[in-house]
Amino acid sequence: MASVKLSRTVLRQTFVRFIFVGQLGWNYERMQSVGYCYSMLPIFRVTRPDPEDFRDAFITNLNFFNTNPIIGTPFIMGAHAALEEAGASLDTTEGLKVGLMGPMASVGDTLVWALYNSIIFAIGANWAIQGNIIGPIFVALMSFFPFMLVRWWEFNTAYHQGISLAATFGTGAIARITEAATIVGLIVIGGFAPSIVNVKTPLALSTSALVNGSTAVTKVVIQTQLDSILPYLLPVLTVALVYWLLGKGWSPIKTIGLLVVVGFTLGAVGVLGG
Repeated sequence: MASVKLSRTVLRQTFVRFIFVGQLGWNYERMQSVGYCYSMLPIFRVTRPDPEDFRDAFITNLNFFNTNPIIGTPFIMGAHAALEEAGASLDTTEGLKVGLMGPMASVGDTLVWALYNSIIFAIGANWAIQGNIIGPIFVALMSFFPFMLVRWWEFNTAYHQGISLAATFGTGAIARITEAATIVGLIVIGGFAPSIVNVKTPLALSTSALVNGSTAVTKVVIQTQLDSILPYLLPVLTVALVYWLLGKGWSPIKTIGLLVVVGFTLGAVGVLGG
C-alpha cells in the first residue's frame, strides 16, 4: 500500500468519532472493536481507496480490541493513523494494536480509575456530604475537560511520533509508571479514609469506687481512648476490610451489602453509632 498524507480534517473526524461513539457497540465477544473500527473509517477511506483493501481493513479491525479509553485507545489510534499514512500492512497495524492494548490498559486503569478518579471523586464526595453543590460540579468538570485534553494530546502525539513512541513504551516505562501510580493511589485513598468513612463507637466502660463514704463513678469512653492512641482507627480498619474483601474476589455489590448488614446490626445493638 502506497503512503498517503492524511489531512487534519480526516484526523479530526477520526478523533470526534472516537469521542462520541468509541464505546458504542461494546460487547463481551470483541469488547471495543466496533467503536474503534467505526472511528478509523475516515482514515481507511483515504489510505485504502481500493474497495477490496478497504473491506479487508474493515473486517480486520473488528477483531477483539480492549484497552483503557482515556489512556490507551487515543494513543493506539494515533500510532495506527501514522502507520496507515506510511502505507503499513494490515498485519503491522494489527500487531501494533495487539501489542499495545494490554500494557496501555494496565497503566491507564491505574492512572485513571485507581489514582485520578479516586482523588477527584473523594474530594467531590466530601463536599457533597457537607451539602455543597460544588461536589458534583467539581467531579463533572474534572472528569470532562482533563480527559478530553489528555485524549487529544495522546492522539496527536502518537500520530506525529508514530511507532517510535510505541518502542519507547516497550522499554519498561509502563511497568514503572504503573507501580508508582499504584503506590500513590493507595496513599491518597488512605489519606481520604478518615474524612469520608465515618465509623465510631458509643461504647463506654463504667467503674465505681467507694470514696469517703460515697460512690464515685468513672466513665471511660472507648472512642476517646482510640482517638488518643490511633486517631481514625475504625475508619481505616473499615477501608482495609473492604480492600481485603475485594482482593479475595468479592464483588463491590456483595461488599456493600455486607457493610450495610454489619452496620445496621452493630448499630442496633449499640456497638456502632454517633
